[in-house]
Amino acid sequence: MKAVRYDRFSGIDGIYLADVPEPVPGPGEVVMQVAASVLNPGALPALHGSSYTPGRDLAGEVVAVGADVSGFAVGDAVLGWLQSWDAHAQFVAIPAAQLVSKPDALGWDVAGSLYTTPMAGLGAIRAVEPRPGETVVISGASGGVGFTAAQLALRTGARVIGLTSAAHFDLLRHHGIEPVQYGDGERERILATTDRTDAFIDAVGGGYIDLAIDLGVPVDRIDTVVDYRGAKEKGVKSFGTTDAGGPPALAGLAALAATGDLYIPVAATYPLTAVRDAYQALADRKTHGRIVLHPQDIV
Repeated sequence: MKAVRYDRFSGIDGIYLADVPEPVPGPGEVVMQVAASVLNPGALPALHGSSYTPGRDLAGEVVAVGADVSGFAVGDAVLGWLQSWDAHAQFVAIPAAQLVSKPDALGWDVAGSLYTTPMAGLGAIRAVEPRPGETVVISGASGGVGFTAAQLALRTGARVIGLTSAAHFDLLRHHGIEPVQYGDGERERILATTDRTDAFIDAVGGGYIDLAIDLGVPVDRIDTVVDYRGAKEKGVKSFGTTDAGGPPALAGLAALAATGDLYIPVAATYPLTAVRDAYQALADRKTHGRIVLHPQDIV
């Protein structure tokens, strides 16, 4: 079978396809034939030597079941995550504890995109706990984390103000999010839009913790998914993917996406053989939405 490998820090050029043996499930594992696996932006620093191991969302069909596995059988459609590069492969062995069933109405591309980024948005919502009638401001509101967080915040009955570029105003408005232009003068533009900010989610970094504090948001209702140093220094929260609630929470997101109550945009798909092109598209940041590999497509 074909699998993506990366064993030297040389950027996108260091990514290559290898012929490797098909995996065999160990105890507590299943083998999945991968239908879709998303590329996450956190992988880009790892290509240049970051110690971060990028999470890998994936979805596919169970083709073998190991010992001590219950709840899954051959032929089941599933989605989940691997904390390694191994999800970019035609087949993977994966702990059953990191899988949930895929709803029938959920497409493969979205199913293979739900863990790392959308769960970070859910983790942020759980950190700041929006309430009906409150106002939540979200930086990076058109990005993967921020856009999910904004949609989930609306479901609590809160008003949501999203900092973004003008190019994404229509998208946010379509989903009930009030857009505000990010950049110089954004504090004044926020204050012109609302006289209260009850909670703040930072999906960008670079000073948004200070902005939230300046807006009068209590530190226990500020969350950043990127500025971990700032969170520690200022005493705000840094809840993200691993704080969202694990498989039950992932199943909840899958159910919302399947019914259309959570919109996860997919910008482009690539065959496994075009993995470098896919990562270049991710690095170029010219698309809005998820970039997904189709490991069964070999061109």
